[in-house]
Amino acid sequence: MINKVYFTVVLVMILGGAQIMLGAPSESETSREYQIKAAFLFNFFKFIDWPEEKITNRNESFIICIIGEDPFGKSLEPVKEKEVKGRKVVIKYLKDLKELEISDKKDKSETKNTIEALRKCHLLFICSSEKRNLATIIEGLKEAPVLTVGETAGFLESGGVINFLMEDKKVCFEINNFAAKQGKLKIRSKLLRLARRVVEEEPSGDPKK
Repeated sequence: MINKVYFTVVLVMILGGAQIMLGAPSESETSREYQIKAAFLFNFFKFIDWPEEKITNRNESFIICIIGEDPFGKSLEPVKEKEVKGRKVVIKYLKDLKELEISDKKDKSETKNTIEALRKCHLLFICSSEKRNLATIIEGLKEAPVLTVGETAGFLESGGVINFLMEDKKVCFEINNFAAKQGKLKIRSKLLRLARRVVEEEPSGDPKK
């Protein structure tokens, strides 16, 4: 069971700095890592503004989508149904891109596009297991108001918006503000200042490196 007191402390810590050291050895480092990353995901909503067309209905929830092999386990439990900016946060777990495409083809009654389903998310966490499909997902969401978050090398160079990093057992992140602006996402200056690296121009280079 997730320690809700710990979760609250992490939220406060995030407001004061972008790098958080993994702590007490009583919990596995991986478990603590994803508790911290879950807290980051929730707090991103506080410092990022979506365009009006994405949040027209005030009664709608903020949707966090997880695509691929979920690494969070129960770490996202404290986030569910919490409110931020007057909206509840909903977590949706999606199969990998290939399975979503197969499901679409089997559904003869609808012509929904796989990428269209992803466009309904406000925040899309792309798991490491989806690295092979990363380019397809990012290209499909290009200029869409979806905050893409990952934890793989070359994520920003592929066009993702926020990428988690581990440095000396610290969780930190980097931001592709160029991609954010393409999707009409406004990242507030406080979050930009907390980032390990901020990209303001279209990244170049091989994302596979």
